Amino acid sequence: MSGGPRRAAALVPAAAAFAGLAWLALGHREASPPPAAKAAGGPNVLLVTVDTLRADALGCYGHGDAGTPVLDALAGRGVRFETGIAPAPLTGPSHASILTGLVPSRHGVRDNGGYVLPDVIPSLPELFRRAGYRTAAFVSGFPLARRFGFARGFDAFDDHFPRGDSRRAPYVERDARATTDTVLRWLEAAPAPASPRTPFFLWVHYYDPHAPYEPPPPFAARPGWSPYHGEVAFVDAELGRLLGRLDEMGLAPSTVVLATADHGESLGEHGEETHGIFVYDSTVRIPWIVAGPGLAPGVVSRVVARAVDVAPTLLDLAGLPPLAGIDGRSLRPATAGDTRDEPASVESLSPLLHLGWAPLHAWRTRRWKLIEAPRVELYDLEADPGEARNVAAEHRDVVEELRRPLRAAMAATPPFAAQAPDPETAERLSALGYLSGGPASPDGGASARADPKDEVPLLARLERGMSRFRVDPAGAISDLTAVLDENPGIAIARRCRAIASAGAGRPEAALADLAVLEKSHALTTDDLVVRADALAALGRAGDALEALDRAAGMEPRSPQPWLSRARALARLGRDDEARAALEHVIALDPDHLEALRDLGDLAAFQGDRPGAASRYERVLALDPGDEAVARKLGALRAGVAPAGGR
Repeated sequence: MSGGPRRAAALVPAAAAFAGLAWLALGHREASPPPAAKAAGGPNVLLVTVDTLRADALGCYGHGDAGTPVLDALAGRGVRFETGIAPAPLTGPSHASILTGLVPSRHGVRDNGGYVLPDVIPSLPELFRRAGYRTAAFVSGFPLARRFGFARGFDAFDDHFPRGDSRRAPYVERDARATTDTVLRWLEAAPAPASPRTPFFLWVHYYDPHAPYEPPPPFAARPGWSPYHGEVAFVDAELGRLLGRLDEMGLAPSTVVLATADHGESLGEHGEETHGIFVYDSTVRIPWIVAGPGLAPGVVSRVVARAVDVAPTLLDLAGLPPLAGIDGRSLRPATAGDTRDEPASVESLSPLLHLGWAPLHAWRTRRWKLIEAPRVELYDLEADPGEARNVAAEHRDVVEELRRPLRAAMAATPPFAAQAPDPETAERLSALGYLSGGPASPDGGASARADPKDEVPLLARLERGMSRFRVDPAGAISDLTAVLDENPGIAIARRCRAIASAGAGRPEAALADLAVLEKSHALTTDDLVVRADALAALGRAGDALEALDRAAGMEPRSPQPWLSRARALARLGRDDEARAALEHVIALDPDHLEALRDLGDLAAFQGDRPGAASRYERVLALDPGDEAVARKLGALRAGVAPAGGR
């Protein structure tokens, strides 16, 4: 799910970003002291995360017709871990674990949206920056936007997504080609290195394998490839362009490259089309490849590599002090043949948070996986890698052996303050003990709720409806109505039906669904934006502004309510107030492309040509491919009022 997912069909859309944000004190652990400043000259470090990338989509992991020569070659010149495991089948929680070395229950990011990575948790970019590294990140999907706390520690954090189309909004994304272009501009604009050389820590995130799967030519046309595998091949090619440029710049020999993913994709296995609900290997087994100076080529390790091991491994390879008290460990010894293993814990709270079903928790070793659910599941992964045969009844001793550490992990008290989600989600988590030190019952409350594997038919209808709610609103309304007739408590179905109704020109129906959500669940900031749009469509401008003001108060870090408010005010001719709202967006995100465009348009409309030109120039510096803004800037320079400037 992603990523939340980039597409509406994933069950935790960014449109459901949680409101009512508040910090909860959940205990305290002394943060490890920052590493001592290190003389410049260490290796460069490139962390590549590919969203929604199954391990077995790569040639080096066994795909016979994979279009992944770059990642396969990276594995050939470095170390490939046979088994990489994500801590959750979601973008936000998994990336938080990658950057902190902590599992979700300890860093507090339990879902996409509504959680902000706590400032008190040391993060990988902070540690590299303190050691004298230049730090930069280029993320390609909304779940990793700066509003969720992922920008901390980066000198440059680029989350400039193009305007979303109707199929993806609000999960706007930047495709792999545009992301690579932006990374290369940063690399080539870097100041001439001082002596000794100043190394960089660079995080590049590609989002493309997320659904909907729409690979560009020629990756869409190869016979035998699914659209998903075409998108994987597209990302591989763009990574090749980035690595090739590093080689041309003479940086490749001194650069450690670690490539991994946040989660996989079900692709229909176990009745799930995408990800976010189940914790089978189709969604939690990920590639884990590292290469660079000091690492032997062609090594394949059977040690289980976890997302939480990324941060300590990169610090170790860079010669920096380790983080204390984290859940991960450096895998540098494993790259040299050490076979000592650590199990991986996995969680999925999405069934609980969004569907009212039982949460899922798993404990995975090299051989076994235990899934704590209303009907416990145990899989012998050596004999049954597809997890098709539940052997819990035949191996009760193994169930109990794995259950003890899993339940201990589930009951652990989170050491940091974590951002609370909306009140309805907080109530569900609190009832199960997740906000106060682990689940209240040994099975995480699973036995009292529906088992997700029993709800596959409903899940299929829900996924179909959510995949259509922006491209085929009428069809989506039909599908989602069928889901709600069967289970009226599925808030995400009602939320998406409200958006579909608004898109179908039925604002009254959208408002009716939002009213039900408000009665039984606290509205999110994005729900309030939808409400404002529906109210505006009915000519109720004052009520629309009230909804946007409420949204802005509920999630102060989110720029969207302020952007929508500015546009509503501009439509009413209240230009000074519109400008103030846009300036507030810029205060939250100095390089917010849409706010910069709107400020340029507003200045042009008011005859402030220098002000308009300044805003347009900034947009083009960030997004050179914005042809509409280029035309407006050209018109200004020619002394002509730009078309569409209002």
